Amino acid sequence: MPATTRRELMKQLSGTAAAFAFVATAGPIAAATPASATGAAAPGTGTASPGVAAATRRVRGLIARLTLDEKISLVHGATDPRRLGQAGYLPGIERLGIPELRLTDGPAGVNVTKSATGLPPVATLGASFNLDLARQYGEVMGREGRTLDMDVLLAPQIELSRTPFFSRNKDQSGEDPYLNGLIGAAQVEGVQAQGMLAQAKHFLANNQRLHEFDREKPENSYDFVVDDRTLHELYLPAFEAVVRAGVASVMSAYNHLNGEWNSEQGTTLTDILRGELGFRGFVTSDWGATHSTAALEAGQDMQMWDGSFYGEPLKKAIEDGSIPQSALDTAVSRILGRYDAFGMLDGSRVPARKKIDVRAGARVAREVATQGAVLLANDGGLPLSHAALCDLALIGPTAGQVATSVSGERAYGFEERLISPLDALRRSTKRKIGYEVGVDLTGTAVPASAFPEGLTRKGGGTSTTVGTDRTVDFVGDKALPVGTTAEWTGTFVPPTSGEYALKIQGWGAAVSLSLDGKELTAAAGARDSFARKWSSIVPTTDGLDNGQAEPVELTGGRSYRVVVKATGWAATIAERGPVQVRFAWVTPARRAASVAAAARLARRVHTPVVFAFNGSGGSVGGGGDFTTLTLPAHQDELITAVAEANPRTVVVLTTGCPATMPWRREVGTILHTGYVGQEGGWSTADLLTGRANPGGKATVTWPKKDTDHPTLDPAHPERYYGVDGVVTYSEGIFTGYRGFDKAGIEPLFPFGHGLSYTEFGYRDLSVRRAGAGYEVSFTVTNRGRRTGAEVPQVYVGAPRGAGVEMAVKTLAGFDRVELRAGQSRRVTVRVAERRLSYWDTDRARWVRPEGRRAVYVGSSSRDIRLTGAGH
Repeated sequence: MPATTRRELMKQLSGTAAAFAFVATAGPIAAATPASATGAAAPGTGTASPGVAAATRRVRGLIARLTLDEKISLVHGATDPRRLGQAGYLPGIERLGIPELRLTDGPAGVNVTKSATGLPPVATLGASFNLDLARQYGEVMGREGRTLDMDVLLAPQIELSRTPFFSRNKDQSGEDPYLNGLIGAAQVEGVQAQGMLAQAKHFLANNQRLHEFDREKPENSYDFVVDDRTLHELYLPAFEAVVRAGVASVMSAYNHLNGEWNSEQGTTLTDILRGELGFRGFVTSDWGATHSTAALEAGQDMQMWDGSFYGEPLKKAIEDGSIPQSALDTAVSRILGRYDAFGMLDGSRVPARKKIDVRAGARVAREVATQGAVLLANDGGLPLSHAALCDLALIGPTAGQVATSVSGERAYGFEERLISPLDALRRSTKRKIGYEVGVDLTGTAVPASAFPEGLTRKGGGTSTTVGTDRTVDFVGDKALPVGTTAEWTGTFVPPTSGEYALKIQGWGAAVSLSLDGKELTAAAGARDSFARKWSSIVPTTDGLDNGQAEPVELTGGRSYRVVVKATGWAATIAERGPVQVRFAWVTPARRAASVAAAARLARRVHTPVVFAFNGSGGSVGGGGDFTTLTLPAHQDELITAVAEANPRTVVVLTTGCPATMPWRREVGTILHTGYVGQEGGWSTADLLTGRANPGGKATVTWPKKDTDHPTLDPAHPERYYGVDGVVTYSEGIFTGYRGFDKAGIEPLFPFGHGLSYTEFGYRDLSVRRAGAGYEVSFTVTNRGRRTGAEVPQVYVGAPRGAGVEMAVKTLAGFDRVELRAGQSRRVTVRVAERRLSYWDTDRARWVRPEGRRAVYVGSSSRDIRLTGAGH
């Protein structure tokens, strides 16, 4: 949880704000903190300023006056009487001037009942390699959170993208711990400069959903085993970075780690987080991740979302002496210490703005989507030529609707600003542009012919039969009255055999679809006081939440028992209105027809642009992990058909993680926009037309096939799938590009890769000793005809005789440099000693091995332009 100390600003690169010294090195990074916190001592230092001493006296005075019940009320979640739609709430103690505390989901915008800017997810931000932009990203969230009466933002998410199957990879900045820490720390600075507390998550080694946590039977959750060196070199650096940036709070993760729940780990929460890293804030559990009152003594200060352990059970444990009151006092003092540091106890907090600056948030959202786009391949298809713009077609559902992101824990955005790439292109070019959906995510209502006996409807919360309906298609003018609760049951008979895409769509009610007793999908569920249309990557084309079932093979003429349920929203839900519900499908014939129509359109135009997507929906988190990197919904078939029809096909990937490309040889131009946020239609149009020049870089390695990735190696099932209830990080430090380098596997696209509409040259490398590290200087020149941004990357090699196996190459620094056509710039990157060191488990400290080190400068981890050496 965020600490609020001001730190000395350390630039990594001379004369640039693009990157900062890795905050886990000897030098700390600046913390953007409220004015009231500027007197606080840096974590881990032995002295405190008079301001800190005064704050300590204030908190100690409050601790002495609080009753036992009041103290307990400050360490566990409760229900907010105002019901603002946030994730968590602590009541205040009015008699002592202690305010309420409201915690809202990040990590991409403020997720409450009222609207906030729909930022692109952190994966898109990370691809910009732009720390100043990351601070602006944090500023938007902090500023809007304060305006919406929130106090703590549950962000940044700084887990490492260890496996490409992790569904939350979209919420973090990739597979490299150095980059991950820098992007996370910059967000903390931006958030906390607004007087909003940041909460970094999820501590620790929480890198997959598979086997992470069985909520119904926690004892079935797997243990995650990670050795000490790997923890220190890969999974702790980002947390050290945000601690040094002054983060106020940290969230403990769901999973077991080395035999214990993360929420009950004294070794990690106290010895490492507070002892080694110097963290001075408070630790909150992930929602439902507390398992006992013992977590309090281990170092977890607050239980969310309720008091099932930290409420009456904790009071009883204190009263019978099994938990010392001093443990509770320590937790309360950590929490109130952050209140005090942020001016929440004396009225000196940075004031909140009265209203959201919608345009300012939109500008940042659009810039992130633009700078985070990665041009993976380009045979001249982009930017679109005059001939292409005169005869252009877009194909795919995320061309016709903007793919802001998937799942919850994000701001949905201002709905009136959700402009699709298709509409943005039409408006900006003022041209007619063809369109085919290619993959129909909305479908059509299942017709009456599929229900030969009709559907029996029961409603009103009773078993009384209301009547028989021919189909479930109550939308628009046919919507049911506000608050309606109904259930339809009957026999469903598909006309032909094959793969069907079944859907339940609704608004105004939580809706679900079951077949033969198994629930297939649900949509429009409300959380607290609001609902969002995020059950699929896009809503239906007529504005309903769009629950997508996994494709199901059905037999023509066979009878299936179908149940559709609709539970009208309570009166407390915002935007409550008439109940709309539709049972829809895409038949095998319809799917084939959509692909054929897309191919026909491709033949008729100069250039077809296919938009492809991945990602599941769900109101919380990221749903389940991926089970394959193959694009869903037969999109490989669609892309192949379009590319065969027209060799000028361009592919735009709106995905949150890598995808395999069996069509790679047939498609020469590929743009990865990622998920693009509320302004992504405009940014995509700018990138396609050349108004903007892509300069993003891949933050993860793209494998040619799933099993190329170190965590998915079939010879090592323990690394992801687990063996005998244990997931073992047996790859050690060799995940991501480090693992590909060690194994000598050629990736589809390497870490750090990203092209431009211009070309950059590198020359005149100089490597010299600078203190305990290196100063690496070189010249970058824009050799093309367009202004563009390049991200030169500095990697260091392993020395001989290090005593431990080190990575072939390790990212040690970078800059983001924007250059006009023909312009050159001398770039200097300082490589800190930490980047040259490894964690010695025997001596429990960082050790820099002696010897000559190769220094590589390049445009990606595999595109090395200059090679030198340091000593």
